[in-house]
Amino acid sequence: MRYGRSGRLALSVDADRLVTRREAPEQLETLDSSIRAALTTPLDFPPLEQAVIPGDRIVIALDADTPAADRILAAIWDVLALRDVEPEDVLVLQPRSSQPGAPADPRSALTRNVAGRISWQIHNPDEAEGGQYLATSSSGERVYLAAELIEADLVIPVGPVGFDSVLGYRGTHSVLYPGLSNAESITRALGEGHRELEPADQRPLRQLVDDVGWLLGVQFCVQVVPATGSGVAGVWAGCPESVFQAARECLEDAWRVELEERPDIVIASIEADAGGHGWNQVGRALAVARNLVAHEGRILLLTDLKEPPGDGLKLVRSADAPSEALSPLKSLAPADLVPATQCVEAADWARIYLMSRLDSDLVEDLFITPLEHPDEISRLLELPGQCVIIENAQHAYGRIQSGE
Repeated sequence: MRYGRSGRLALSVDADRLVTRREAPEQLETLDSSIRAALTTPLDFPPLEQAVIPGDRIVIALDADTPAADRILAAIWDVLALRDVEPEDVLVLQPRSSQPGAPADPRSALTRNVAGRISWQIHNPDEAEGGQYLATSSSGERVYLAAELIEADLVIPVGPVGFDSVLGYRGTHSVLYPGLSNAESITRALGEGHRELEPADQRPLRQLVDDVGWLLGVQFCVQVVPATGSGVAGVWAGCPESVFQAARECLEDAWRVELEERPDIVIASIEADAGGHGWNQVGRALAVARNLVAHEGRILLLTDLKEPPGDGLKLVRSADAPSEALSPLKSLAPADLVPATQCVEAADWARIYLMSRLDSDLVEDLFITPLEHPDEISRLLELPGQCVIIENAQHAYGRIQSGE
């Protein structure tokens, strides 16, 4: 199994105990040509070059978790350049990431001259101009967005389509809202997730996100489905509704894990992806494993995690039991509310074992057993019970078919 940035671990599991092994989809070998083909023949929309004229102000709203973002941006620029768009009229706008460290420059695949003239900006929702009034949604919500989006002639959302515990599915307009809104909207949108719902079930925030895209007049987007590591399994461009439908079909086929019965052991790995290798990825992987594993079963999570815990996880460390952390998490709603809640719910349901680079005492404070050597995993796998293996589990969605 691959994990972290370059980790590899060989596991031995008896064939009669292995219920399933869900491998991550492989990366597109023809990524650059696939991106360009999507831009040339988009879904239910004319080619991108017919949507712009010289002098247009163009904002590329880029999700920070987008794999191959630099190559997608380079392909979009090649189309814009054919229409004599000036680099100074193009802005790459990203929501502020919750991951520590400086984000990667998405202009790295452009020539030095063009990269220096295209603007790249991380949105600051805390500033007074962090959001200008756009309109009122169908649910009566006053929508505020970055002024650059409202003033643009063309907004192109670029990002991944994936499973999301709060939205059901992230993608298309979810890069716009709430991340490119003001601080109040971002805080209000914080949620714990809806583990009892299917991804396709109706969710108020997802409806609001789609309303925002419609109110802003977004007619074209570029979306991808992640593959193994930081790769791309599929890429689509065109009308947001058509792109979203096509990408969701690929996502379901590539990343949904459905079982008839709960296994005793779930082994999950996390490779570093476009969004990083932190607690967000750990929380998503644990949520998948918790949805599948038997009560009081074992979750073995393979990572290279070294990111320190955020405020929400610090609350967990101060609790006497996982369930005791839920109430303060709900009331304080820290920025890492979602991954902290996912960790708590998994620890309250099953026994979690974590391979990471974190201090063992810190891991134990989170009600997780640290794994310090591969031999410990081998010994755990010798215990009786059915086993499931999920690679790159942070992208997956797990469900027991009985609907329990």
